[in-house]
Amino acid sequence: MGSHTATHIDAPAHIFEDGRTVDELELSSLVGRAYLIDLSGKTEIRNDEMEEAFPSKDKNRCEIILLKTESSDQKFAKILPDAAEWIAKKGFLTVGIDSESLDSGEGLDNHRVLLGKGINIIENLDLKKVAPGYYGFVCLPLKIKGCDGAPARAILLQSEV
Repeated sequence: MGSHTATHIDAPAHIFEDGRTVDELELSSLVGRAYLIDLSGKTEIRNDEMEEAFPSKDKNRCEIILLKTESSDQKFAKILPDAAEWIAKKGFLTVGIDSESLDSGEGLDNHRVLLGKGINIIENLDLKKVAPGYYGFVCLPLKIKGCDGAPARAILLQSEV
C-alpha cells in the first residue's frame, strides 16, 4: 500500500522538499468541528460556489471544511485555484475532499497554495451518504516517520448545530 492510497493525508513534504512529513503534523488540526459543503454535479468549483454553499453569516466557527463533489474516475470535479485561496482566507486548518486529489490534471497548484499555508489536505473521503452541515470530525494518519503522506481513518460525528 502506498502513502497516498485510499483515504489519506498529504503532508507538506508531498510538494515541498523541506516540508513537514506526516509524523510531524499537528494532530489537533485534524480533529475538530467541520462543515460539509455539497458541490455535487459541478464540473468546476470556484470561490463563489464555495461562498454560496458555506453559511458564512453563521457565528459558529469551524476548523475543517469538507467538499462533497461525488467525483469518480469518470467524473472529476475541478477545484479552481481561487477556491483554494478562499479556503486559505477563511482560516481553515484542514480541507477534505471525496476525490483522489484536490487538484485535477498534472499541476498541483491547490496543493501548493494550501500546504504552503499549513492547511492539511485529506483526499478520497467517502461522503456519499453525508448531508451538508456541521459535524465533529476526526482524521488521524498512520504515523510513518519521514513520509510525505499516509493512509488515515476519518470519522464524522453528528453535531447538534
